[in-house]
Amino acid sequence: LPSYDKSGKLNYYTARKIDVNSSNSYKYKNASVSKKDIIFNEININWKKPLTLVEGPLDLIKCNDNSTCLLGSSLTEDSKLFYEIVKNKTEVKLALDRDAYSKTLDIAELLLNYDVNVDIINTKYFEDVGEMSREEFKELYDNSKPYQKNDRLLNKIRLL
Repeated sequence: LPSYDKSGKLNYYTARKIDVNSSNSYKYKNASVSKKDIIFNEININWKKPLTLVEGPLDLIKCNDNSTCLLGSSLTEDSKLFYEIVKNKTEVKLALDRDAYSKTLDIAELLLNYDVNVDIINTKYFEDVGEMSREEFKELYDNSKPYQKNDRLLNKIRLL
């Protein structure tokens, strides 16, 4: 899967092994570029509309049009994606994998500290967004909830 920057220039690519019985040792093959310097398919992003963030490129297939992926499950202050979100005050809708809920809350907290509104898309009934149909994703997107400061604390209490 290719990715293009805002000018339409190829800036990243990723591939996934399909044959699990293959002797190849890798599951994913990614470009040798720092992920913090990439905004996956930035060419398609409208920074003035809510931006959906998912973990990987295969998850994007099920998302709405204004979405990108983290190429992982974290967002850091030194990444280009973080900079553009904060600069544009782009509302974010987070839809990370079920097993990354704590990381979802960490990202939401980080963005909220920069006055960026964040909604959480509840993915707990699916392993990841790529497992959903587009209709299921749209329903969860439409029912997303704003992140609240106490969400992170409540999650930590639940984990005790």
